[in-house]
Amino acid sequence: MLEKKQEADILLTKIKTKRQELANYLAKYEPRHSLLINSSIIFGALTVALTAGPGVGGSKFIDTMNNAMSFSIPVWQLLCLIAAILSVAVVIVNGMLKSQNLTSKITSAKSCTAKLEGLETLLELQQMDVKQAAPLYTQYISEVSHV
Repeated sequence: MLEKKQEADILLTKIKTKRQELANYLAKYEPRHSLLINSSIIFGALTVALTAGPGVGGSKFIDTMNNAMSFSIPVWQLLCLIAAILSVAVVIVNGMLKSQNLTSKITSAKSCTAKLEGLETLLELQQMDVKQAAPLYTQYISEVSHV
């Protein structure tokens, strides 16, 4: 009986350690993921806003902007330049999101955290034997090899 308790304690320690690693991972990468997604949305919206004025208002919009503000270059060129820069930023941000595969990694980390929490609860309440729990633990952590 004491040996089973020790085995359960070892597995519980491993589960708690992995859950802490997952929490640290999520604390680091979730804000970065949100920043990249929000940046993509904002840069894209600004690009549309900058090009919509001249596109919809035409020369009347350009004349109004030229009268309201004085720039060393024509307003339409300035708007196009800023829109081009923002478009490049959108492409870079989206490329970073895809290359890092953060959405998938964060989802799998959250899923694994929930599974490990359930496994931990079952072990603590002695509703599951260590022999049943150990393979599940191995399966769950294999889903988050990036952590």
